Amino acid sequence: MPAESERYVESVLAALRLLECFETDEGLRAVDLRERTGLQYSRIMRLAGTLASRGFLYIDADTGRYFLGPGLFRIGQLLKPRYDDLASSVRPILSTLVAETGKTAMFSVTDGISRLVLCKREPSSALRYTVSEGQSRPIESGASGRVILAFGGDALRAQVLAAMDESERPDFEARLTKVRACGYDVSVSELTQDAFAVACPALTAEGDLIGALTLAGPSSSLSEEMQAQYVALLQQQATLITRPSASAKAS
Repeated sequence: MPAESERYVESVLAALRLLECFETDEGLRAVDLRERTGLQYSRIMRLAGTLASRGFLYIDADTGRYFLGPGLFRIGQLLKPRYDDLASSVRPILSTLVAETGKTAMFSVTDGISRLVLCKREPSSALRYTVSEGQSRPIESGASGRVILAFGGDALRAQVLAAMDESERPDFEARLTKVRACGYDVSVSELTQDAFAVACPALTAEGDLIGALTLAGPSSSLSEEMQAQYVALLQQQATLITRPSASAKAS
């Protein structure tokens, strides 16, 4: 029975990996799903067929491409009220950041062992850092993810560290300790080539993490002087972010 239970769990995880392949509403081919998951084609077909039968995937018969299905929209709508108040309170802050810096501003929260871009604002200029609301990003990479890990719960941090190669853990833990000490993090050309991100935490009065407030843009525009200005502005604006209610917890 334990072995059978493990197979069920592994199948569920494999199905979730398929869904996590999608970062936009664009369709993916079977070869795309194989490249992103490492699963065999036969297994992809079986899992995709099951997900499609429950409305979580849609398979275009003409092109053979896979799309996210309406079942996910239905489930997402159930969560919408939980995040609406928080997103509404953050959007004016993002607008202020964009107006003062001309860079992209975003706010991210914990999404399992990933981070979710809850809301964002982009400048009107041609040079911008493009990110989509609702996009899930690796929590162990980038300034926003490390800020969430540094100031988030011990259980999440332990889970992420346990999944890392043992040889990488000491340096990563040292990086998180530094982030906690200075109150921000910076990444350059890490998740996006030729782009920077500066992030700091938004905390409750009790010191609990609400999320990560971030400015991002072309790395060529980031000087030490501008970085210091961005950090000061982010930390100032982060104090204005509050968690609307206990039911609106996002991390």
